[in-house]
Amino acid sequence: MIQYVARLLSGFLLFSTILALAGCVGRSSPQVSYFSLLTIEQLGNAQAIGAHPEVKLGISPVTIPESLKRSQVATRQHGNQFEFSEFNRWAGVLERDIAAVVGDNLGVLLGIEKVDYFPWMLHFEPNYRVEIDIQRLDGSLGGEAALIVRWAVGDATGKEFLAGGRNVFRQPLESSSYAALVKAESILVAELSKKLAGEIDRLIGK
Repeated sequence: MIQYVARLLSGFLLFSTILALAGCVGRSSPQVSYFSLLTIEQLGNAQAIGAHPEVKLGISPVTIPESLKRSQVATRQHGNQFEFSEFNRWAGVLERDIAAVVGDNLGVLLGIEKVDYFPWMLHFEPNYRVEIDIQRLDGSLGGEAALIVRWAVGDATGKEFLAGGRNVFRQPLESSSYAALVKAESILVAELSKKLAGEIDRLIGK
């Protein structure tokens, strides 16, 4: 009798395990969404302020806080508390994405055809170099995104300071989604690009 009960319990446990495994397989894992920043053209906000096809522009490596050097998209919770989403990630390296988008934006805004990124291609000698230090780029879902940035424009060698400053940009989110957060952050980078474009256009006109 005891052996019969033991066999019955063993069979029941085996059957329960199979059902549990089947349930795990049947449930699909959450999909991971990958994002990149939008250019000013993709945002539909590309209005040129100059035409300087003769100018060569160099974009130096962008620096970002250590907290942003990860693939997960960051959201700010309360003050200095952050959350990093496992299912919403950057498609590439964020600082390189920022540099590429700023370079693309400046090319459009200033009518510059020759934009390169450090290290420059062979024989490329920029007339102006742009340096960007991101101190904050994040936001809260359903709230607003914020960009705090220090920037500088230098000469071809990068040794002579020509213009620079520190700016704070803010942009409300259209919704509480990660897509809305990335769009808002793209708008902030576009605003930075407009600021840089205005300074470079002024320098060219001197």
